[in-house]
Amino acid sequence: MFGERWQQILSAKGDEVALWYLDGPVSYHGLEKRARELPAKSCAQLGKFYLAQGDGLEVTVALLAGFLSGLPVQVVEKDRQRRVPVSPPPKRTALVKQTVGSSGVRRCQFFSYDQIAADVDRLQTSLRLDECSVALAPLSVAHSFGLTTTVLQTLLHGLPTHWLPTPFPTGMTEALKQHESVFLPGVPAMWKAWLLSELDLSRVHLAVSAGSVLTLDLESRVKAAFDLKLHNLYGTSECGAISYDTTETARLSEPHLGALMPGVEVTIVGERLQVSSDAVGLGYDEILAGEVFAASEHLTSDEIQVVGRQLMFERCIGAGINVASRKLSPSEIAAKISASLQVTDVRIVGEPSRDPERVQDIVCHLAVPPESLTQEFKAKACAALAPWEVPRRWCCLD
Repeated sequence: MFGERWQQILSAKGDEVALWYLDGPVSYHGLEKRARELPAKSCAQLGKFYLAQGDGLEVTVALLAGFLSGLPVQVVEKDRQRRVPVSPPPKRTALVKQTVGSSGVRRCQFFSYDQIAADVDRLQTSLRLDECSVALAPLSVAHSFGLTTTVLQTLLHGLPTHWLPTPFPTGMTEALKQHESVFLPGVPAMWKAWLLSELDLSRVHLAVSAGSVLTLDLESRVKAAFDLKLHNLYGTSECGAISYDTTETARLSEPHLGALMPGVEVTIVGERLQVSSDAVGLGYDEILAGEVFAASEHLTSDEIQVVGRQLMFERCIGAGINVASRKLSPSEIAAKISASLQVTDVRIVGEPSRDPERVQDIVCHLAVPPESLTQEFKAKACAALAPWEVPRRWCCLD
């Protein structure tokens, strides 16, 4: 269980830095002190629980408080409102994720500690994270990818995390100067930005990309600029990491997602990938028709070809919109625009972007005459939207 693992980490490196943070470094003992002092919250569905929302330190401390006390932890993105689960969590729930995912519907996902640990352990072994001295976290640690590759590695394996509030080059440069043998996870849009900024990545030992398709062009440009092999990682929030490109040579095919990770088995159900592993969660708080997410099995929204143990991506058929690896809900965006304009006929869709690292553009269809689509009209429509939710195109419905 977690308590034994944590005590081993404290015994081995309790006074060492666990988390680099804006206000200064925090040791493992420092994390525990803060976690022991953190008050729990209360919820009609979850009972007593901890809310992991905010910056890297706040999320890490809340996770540790929950794991030490045995209370569930709900992880929420800093810019999101907490969703109260519509159904009680299953027994053994230790972690509650709140995500849109490929379904396009924001829901809660429930996980036991053993399921979370299985994913974190699999990543630690498969990515050989013990060869790295620190994990740099310029991506959200409340998102599944950032969560399991950074702060949960700190809590379960003692790999320190250097948290950054943004992935901007200035902060990245200062952080990289402080460390050797850095593990740097990022999404393709981040890797493209770092490439264009000519960031010095000479201290990066392991470079990993996830969240959307990694193009051969970006992979080759990263290799040419930084002499880094950019490893492709594929997974979902429901079941964690699924496949990984372990090779040190360039992929020959853009759809190639790497090889299935040890302990992960898959089948094809109607062209969609169904995953079976000990990291698959307990289920959703609200089930949609035709879904499989329980009893160690999850039916993804991805159509995949399986060749031996190699995975080849074809397409995602989910309703979620992928904007630079951030999964967005079309119904949420439509509801905000509808409320801002006080109209009911709003339709939001995602269409392929000309920028492959952006993945999709948001397109808004409205039942208004073309002459209404002025800049003032669009500004009013977007008043309640986050910057990444703003449509790139506007169309008039017949």
